[in-house]
Amino acid sequence: MARAQVEDVVKSKYGSPLKFEPDFNGPRKNRSCTDILCLLLFVVFLVAWGFIGMYAYKTGDITTLTVPVDSYRQRCGKDADVKNKTFLFFFDMSVCLSAQTVWDGCKTPQVCVSKCPDYFWIADVDTTYNQEIVNKYLICVSDAVKAKVIDLNSLKSAINNNLCARYYFPLSPIANRCIQPNLSQDNINKLAQLGINTTSILQDSTILKDFSSLNEIATKILQDFEATWRYLVMGLLLAMVVSLVYIFLLRFFAGIIVWLSILGLIILLGCGAYFGYSNYTKLQDPNFKVVPEESTNLKQQVSKLLNTPMFWMVLGIFCVIVLVLIAFIVIFLRSRISIAVTLIKEGSKAVGNTISSLFFPIIPWCLQLAVILWAAVMFLYLYASGSEMFKVFGLSNGNCICTNYKDNDTCTIDQFKKDCHQINTVSDACIDAGCGFFSYQVDNLLLYLHLINLFGMFWGIWFVSGLNQMILSSTFATWYWTFKKRNVPFFAVTEAIARVVWYHMGTIAFGSLILAICSFIRAMIEFAEQKLKKYDNPVTKAILCCAKCFFWCLHKFLCFINRNAYIMCAIHGKNFCASAKDAFQLLMRNVIRVVFVDKVTDFLFFLGKMVITIGMMVLSYFVFVKPSTLRLLDNSSRDVQLNYPWFPLAVVGFTTYIVASLFFSVYSVAVDTLFLCFLEDCERNDGSSEKPYFMSKELMRILNKKNVKPNKIK
Repeated sequence: MARAQVEDVVKSKYGSPLKFEPDFNGPRKNRSCTDILCLLLFVVFLVAWGFIGMYAYKTGDITTLTVPVDSYRQRCGKDADVKNKTFLFFFDMSVCLSAQTVWDGCKTPQVCVSKCPDYFWIADVDTTYNQEIVNKYLICVSDAVKAKVIDLNSLKSAINNNLCARYYFPLSPIANRCIQPNLSQDNINKLAQLGINTTSILQDSTILKDFSSLNEIATKILQDFEATWRYLVMGLLLAMVVSLVYIFLLRFFAGIIVWLSILGLIILLGCGAYFGYSNYTKLQDPNFKVVPEESTNLKQQVSKLLNTPMFWMVLGIFCVIVLVLIAFIVIFLRSRISIAVTLIKEGSKAVGNTISSLFFPIIPWCLQLAVILWAAVMFLYLYASGSEMFKVFGLSNGNCICTNYKDNDTCTIDQFKKDCHQINTVSDACIDAGCGFFSYQVDNLLLYLHLINLFGMFWGIWFVSGLNQMILSSTFATWYWTFKKRNVPFFAVTEAIARVVWYHMGTIAFGSLILAICSFIRAMIEFAEQKLKKYDNPVTKAILCCAKCFFWCLHKFLCFINRNAYIMCAIHGKNFCASAKDAFQLLMRNVIRVVFVDKVTDFLFFLGKMVITIGMMVLSYFVFVKPSTLRLLDNSSRDVQLNYPWFPLAVVGFTTYIVASLFFSVYSVAVDTLFLCFLEDCERNDGSSEKPYFMSKELMRILNKKNVKPNKIK
């Protein structure tokens, strides 16, 4: 009685079970175009987005975004007074190395120069004065200041007022900024002889060398890549083969492989916990001495991390926590894992019969990268399209007199020179103050174009994702609803592409529009949170936190609805709203199965990806890291020693995870599609000769269902 009442409630809320249709045997052949208005809207938006890109390209110059700016806010190599001075020189680079620089900027004087110094020079302010040497070597904040240095007193005054640099080292440009030090011990001794404190200089030089060593590290990484690229290609191909073999074996040994995957992960986590504990206790032993690594800075940092007891303790605790969680999940959900295993077997059969579906997602993946790249380039061009805004600075120092100007007022350089002068003389230009470049001004039009570009990126990404999902769903639905699987069309993926592109691009545009709006709102909330952080208002924080939580949940729900709406549209050819309604009602009528089977399957797929990735990384460890040398796979067959053997190991791990994720994403769509088809099959059919089940015998066995007798349908 209670069960009947529950069924009545479910029926009243989520509709009646689907009725049997004699002519239904898979994705419907007779269908029409769906959500045409949304498709037209999407096409119009793409055209408008393209025109915005053309406008940004014509009006913006992204090369100006990397131009260095001096203390007078003159853009080196661009503004009139520094047209031929393309490099930026820092008086005291140590000032720029403090953490405060992130908020306050680098306070040391910065000057545009024609080239970075390639020599060591110190201004001798204690003995003699040589005008020729001063003219040749002295670097000041402006040519006007340098012209006033005519004797020893004026030189001392300029240096003491930080208008000229007393000394500098041989420097090399990085991104047109003179920051790479080439400081010798002889130069340090000369500074010490003049009474200059060299301690901070040596510290700063060390920091700068650490920074400049990035070039050396990058060079060595490229050398390692050149030596190992053949191994990396082989690793990529092997990762594909391992993933394919894993998927192929799931057809026959899904249960064994799934349980072995769980067992393998548990063993790996156990080894990680033991390894972390053993290394922690070893490093805690007072008799154990750590041998310092005498190598490059990167190796020193890695060695320092590996010799830190806290690192191994955290690693061990993390492995134990994950191990316990997995053990609890396996214990309490083991009864549902058998259903998930069967669905994985069915998915493996579907993918195996349509092998091209495994490689199809490469195309949407490349399209999504193209959308992101287009949006990023458009952002840079739009930002550079803004009008140049100049502002007054430095008037608070009191050494400059201006009419009708105060700090942060907008200005023009020529007018500022006419209206402002030094406090003691009308003919001298201001030294401490000026009219300099502030930023590119984003007017209302550009702001709207930026927002359109951001929204376009979201819409484009979700559209391509929806296209991929619906094509794969149509392919796997064809496989499920073909009663005799040997009759599955050979070009099932091609037929699915044609069917989706011809009839349902509008539905994809509709679904992706909904997700794009949600993503856009979430991005605006993040932007508002960043802007409001400085006010530190607890009420505002609470509101933003609630909004972020709500839209995160909404986003997850909409993704779930979209995915299943695409599946129903691929099967029945209805519009987005009707498909979403049918899918939601079907799932709610079988909500227990949805919660357990779908999520357990996703979890098992994640385990599979991790096992493949970790297995490939372990194999790579014995190829790149364990041996002291590596034999080149070229004609020379030389043995070489890698600079950073962990680099190819990381590359193999990353590429393997990407490949495994790509293949298992197809699997995920297959299982979702087959699960929805399975639920519909259970409602439409009853196993009689007139209404036979389309599901496999194994699924029927698990659910205690069966067909009365073999069906003659072809």
